Amino acid sequence: MDMTYDLTLMPAAAALAVACATTAAVFDHRHGKIPNAVTYPCLLAGFMLAAIGGGLAGVGLAFAGLLASGLIFIIAFAAGGCGGGDVKLMAALGAVLGLWPAIDVTLASLMIGGTIAVFSMARRVQWSVLVRSLGLFALLLPAGFRDAASVLKPRETHHTVRFGVAAALGLLWCLFMPDFTPLSLVR
Repeated sequence: MDMTYDLTLMPAAAALAVACATTAAVFDHRHGKIPNAVTYPCLLAGFMLAAIGGGLAGVGLAFAGLLASGLIFIIAFAAGGCGGGDVKLMAALGAVLGLWPAIDVTLASLMIGGTIAVFSMARRVQWSVLVRSLGLFALLLPAGFRDAASVLKPRETHHTVRFGVAAALGLLWCLFMPDFTPLSLVR
């Protein structure tokens, strides 16, 4: 299969995706939620653009993009790793972009989201508590790994990445640096 594509050759789809992702990023950053009023119209418009531009084949590519972008987030949602708005946003972007651009934007967004998560976690680390916990872990290790590992359990677990921001940045990465996207590096 040919993985070559250029989002700049699809100006209406690119504009719709940027509008949707940027709006979602603003809502997600400010309120921690991506409203259905952003994702559902984007999804519907994506399928309409696909039908107008490519007929039944276009709709098929839009559906494949929806699945490619949305499936991994459905799994993450089921595991408690993301919110429903994140799932709907990525599915909508997948429908707008079609299969290969959706895969590329999803990979770029996941890379950016992972980077945001690492910096966010590093910012919250209480270094004295970490050093004390690791020392206690080392002292308890001879008693058994399970007992020792119990001192490393996190005290709070409700920190999430606002993935709307990562999705918007991943999309912009693929639009403005098409020669350096995740799929372009494997070609």
